[in-house]
Amino acid sequence: MEGPRVEIAPFRTVADFISDANFTSPAVGDSSRWYNRVKQNLLYYQTNYFIIFAFITVCYSAMNLHKYLTGMFILSLLLGAISFRDRTQYGPAPALAIGIGAGLMGHGPAILYTLCSFVIPIIFTFVHASLRARNMKNKVNSAVETLRVVPTPMGHLIECLEGKSSWIRSLAIEVKGK
Repeated sequence: MEGPRVEIAPFRTVADFISDANFTSPAVGDSSRWYNRVKQNLLYYQTNYFIIFAFITVCYSAMNLHKYLTGMFILSLLLGAISFRDRTQYGPAPALAIGIGAGLMGHGPAILYTLCSFVIPIIFTFVHASLRARNMKNKVNSAVETLRVVPTPMGHLIECLEGKSSWIRSLAIEVKGK
């Protein structure tokens, strides 16, 4: 089975991304305009956001590798226990046992440290996408890029989050049938 074809979006210059940017507060009262601004910025600057996400995550892990790896290991166990719970009749017991056990063993800070390494870049991305006003060049480039037949990774992610993806719909139907 072959998955959907994906094309990586071009990297935008630092001048376009930050220094030549016009940052204004979003139209909080008009959620559809705010959503459209965030969506268009996520699509236009997706490669820049990915590089920033990777950079912050690598810096976080390099600052305290032991704490980061401990947190990753425990979070992997938690996600595995949650996945195991969904396939068996044991309920939430395995995930609770791992979570409480890790907390009692003093690994709570490692878990929080690792979670922060992922949450901070996500918050940065959302704040930048919310505050970055689009200029005419961005709008023209976005219009040209939407005519492309091959979607980008962020395009697939947004499509999935909006529930428009055929893959997500088929997964939802499969889960609903269980």
